[in-house]
Amino acid sequence: MVPSIVFIFGAFIGSFLNVCIHRLPRNESIVTPPSRCYSCGTRVQWYDNLPIISYLILGGRCRWCGAGFSVRYLVMELVAGALTVGVMCWVFDRGNHEVLSPWLHWAWGGSPIADLAARACAGAAVLSLAFYLLVSAMIDYEHFIIPDELTKSFQLAAPVLAVMTGANLAYGDAGWLANWLVPPQSLQSAPHAIDVTPGRFLTNLLELGFGVLALLSLSLVAAGRIYRRYSSWEQPWTPEDQRGLSIGVWWFSGCTLVGLLAVTLVVLTKPGAWWSLLALQGAQSLCGSMAGWLSLYLVGLLGTLAFKRNAMGFGDVKFLAPIGAFLGPIGVVYAFFAAALVGTIISVPMRLLKESREIPFGPYLAIGSLMVLYGGPRLHHWLFQPLPH
Repeated sequence: MVPSIVFIFGAFIGSFLNVCIHRLPRNESIVTPPSRCYSCGTRVQWYDNLPIISYLILGGRCRWCGAGFSVRYLVMELVAGALTVGVMCWVFDRGNHEVLSPWLHWAWGGSPIADLAARACAGAAVLSLAFYLLVSAMIDYEHFIIPDELTKSFQLAAPVLAVMTGANLAYGDAGWLANWLVPPQSLQSAPHAIDVTPGRFLTNLLELGFGVLALLSLSLVAAGRIYRRYSSWEQPWTPEDQRGLSIGVWWFSGCTLVGLLAVTLVVLTKPGAWWSLLALQGAQSLCGSMAGWLSLYLVGLLGTLAFKRNAMGFGDVKFLAPIGAFLGPIGVVYAFFAAALVGTIISVPMRLLKESREIPFGPYLAIGSLMVLYGGPRLHHWLFQPLPH
């Protein structure tokens, strides 16, 4: 019964995601006007807008003019429902402790009720990421763009959502941040015994954050020259492209500064107990976001130099940055390589069959990110377990 209810809830979300996929690339509002037939303009009534059921009853056609609706509407509702069930089953698996946010678990006392509440928060956060990946991948597949309305808003929201789940701590790569915040011997102590050193933590974190943002700002001129010189004649680098690159970098820098300010306020306001874990995880989210941005940004620049053509869409750079907040610095690197692997597996048969349809990198990134979110930590620990600590 519970999975059925969860599936229905996800299918309703999928119905709304269909609206986003259709309207965002066309610069239309996702709120108004209400759903309508794009052939005759008739408003779709509520009983014709029920997910899955209405499509099957109407045979995928408008009740009034008989125009056909894309099968994508049905597929998206089914996929969103199945994705919701999969995420919630994974999150509420009692053996899955990596998904729990440590600061939430400690803040609420570690009781069974606290465990349930922490898993509910983690489920909401992971579902937000999953739906972001789904919508972005579908729009990129159909239109070869990822709208700024998605990437920019999620760049701002991702660090907040990411601290509701422990996914970005699953690789054990936050130890260097933890050493900035607390003495190593305190990490094994009870929450009330943690000795916080906020000055060192904030100094190192702010130096790292401002250093990365300064590097990005200084790179704009060099990046513009590289793209202008080496972009192919079919896709020349225009002043609009340079302006879009600059706006994207400044927006990401602003979002990162907001995150740095939030972490600073957390540390200075309540420097102890679970507040320290919140600051640690917030810093890890920001580091993952910066790693996600820099990884594709550098791949694009170096690839353009090597291949004498634009090697990476800037939309992919903006797309991966918030994913890094959820996966952490190591996880986002795994996501990139997983996306490349998936792309190779899909592209090779297409080339052998001489299929002319090209698939952008966004859908591969979405698939790779979901794969890493679920199985990345186990792969990482399997690969590096034999190595000495």
